[in-house]
Amino acid sequence: MLISLDLAKTSPFYSTLIGPESPYHALNRIYPLPWSRDILSVALTSFTDWTEHNSSKFYCYKFIQWDGGLTYQTPKNILPKKDSDGWDSTLNAVYFTAIELKWEAEINVIVFISNNYWKWVGDANPLRGPEYKFPSPDGKPTDTPCKQGPVSKNVLYSTLDKRKILLIGLLTPNIYQEYKMFFKDAPHPERFHMIQINGTVGATDEKTAADIKDQIIPLIRERACICEIRYEFALIIDSTQTFIEKFPRGPFNPIPEAYFDQAMPKIAFIVDKILKEDPTAKLHLTTFGDYPTVQNHNENATYCYRYELTTSNKETFLTAVNNIDSTYGGRDQYESSLTSLLYTATEPKINWSSKDTKRVVKIIAIASDTFWKSCDNSGSSSNTGPEYEYPEGPVGAFGNCSHRPPISNDVFKTLEKENFYVIPIIYGDNSRGLWDNALTSGMRDKYFIEKEPVSGPSFNSVGKAINGWANERCGV
Repeated sequence: MLISLDLAKTSPFYSTLIGPESPYHALNRIYPLPWSRDILSVALTSFTDWTEHNSSKFYCYKFIQWDGGLTYQTPKNILPKKDSDGWDSTLNAVYFTAIELKWEAEINVIVFISNNYWKWVGDANPLRGPEYKFPSPDGKPTDTPCKQGPVSKNVLYSTLDKRKILLIGLLTPNIYQEYKMFFKDAPHPERFHMIQINGTVGATDEKTAADIKDQIIPLIRERACICEIRYEFALIIDSTQTFIEKFPRGPFNPIPEAYFDQAMPKIAFIVDKILKEDPTAKLHLTTFGDYPTVQNHNENATYCYRYELTTSNKETFLTAVNNIDSTYGGRDQYESSLTSLLYTATEPKINWSSKDTKRVVKIIAIASDTFWKSCDNSGSSSNTGPEYEYPEGPVGAFGNCSHRPPISNDVFKTLEKENFYVIPIIYGDNSRGLWDNALTSGMRDKYFIEKEPVSGPSFNSVGKAINGWANERCGV
């Protein structure tokens, strides 16, 4: 996607549009990291008007910046000694932006901001300056854009149409009524959207600029999202006491805290995001503790895996999550999280879509505070019970707690074969590193993990990961 912004340097709220809550940053929540020119590029151009005797610093169009994103290098305001004629080179700036930039993306957008009337061939400007005597643009590049006069509608339409550009105009109340239907005679009027800004009595520039993101992003997203994605989501919760209940978390954090409580805001964010994008999405909940054995004194106090429920109701799902009771994991170091991952992916009660189903994103999130038991690491955990000597279960398939822990590569093969994505939400000393190292070789780009707890309430990174998977499945 290539986005170009035509911002008049006289705009009093220019800087707000490139800040942390800007349209660009909102776009980066649609598209995943790492940023790529093949995914999202942004250019900045600017305009005021053709040079006049009392405004020698005016210009009809200027290329400012091409970057992977906008920076905070804001142009200085240019104000004439006296008021201008009230008519600007807005459409020429749009035209030359379309001519000058390399529009190689599948989705191309120009956003411009305008407060004055527009000069073009056929306008009603009563004060026609010398620029009207210049030759009009003809659709060809030029090194001297301001030596050309106002553009005609036909040339503008043709230029934008060749590049399939979506044009979004942000117009102040001064001109909105004049131009809201200006492009109705275009060959593709659905590619033109004029939006009124700053129309509320008493609205500040900051408030107006903050609202712009919510006005233009839906238009861009509608253009960008060319397919309808469905989500299927399962959450696996570690029900052992060390995850569910409150304990001091080290010498620098003596106040008892529960990892479960820390994980809930992120879990709620993921659930909310999925249901907003697919209100019919099924939400599945499973839990695990550890293998119940006499040796670990948890024979009747835990389980290696349990299916809990399926629903599409957010409140029902989160209530069930919050009501999970803690179990006694036992005296050994690791838990049955890998077993629960495999059994959740193959659970008969969960009607997962087949691996070949198009435009479906299957996600399993798992929240825990330790590493997993598997038959390829049976010697690395102290005080292990007899579960490693249990009979082997169906390879890469559903089993029960009478079967020994699976081999990690068998689980990875099942997840890969069935096109699952995994979000581990891992707490505890060194545990995240163990998960990350194992998943790097086993699942490559099919998982997302980050340091927990996440600082700040936005959860942008996991949101971008989900968006990236949706984009990937959209192309299938």
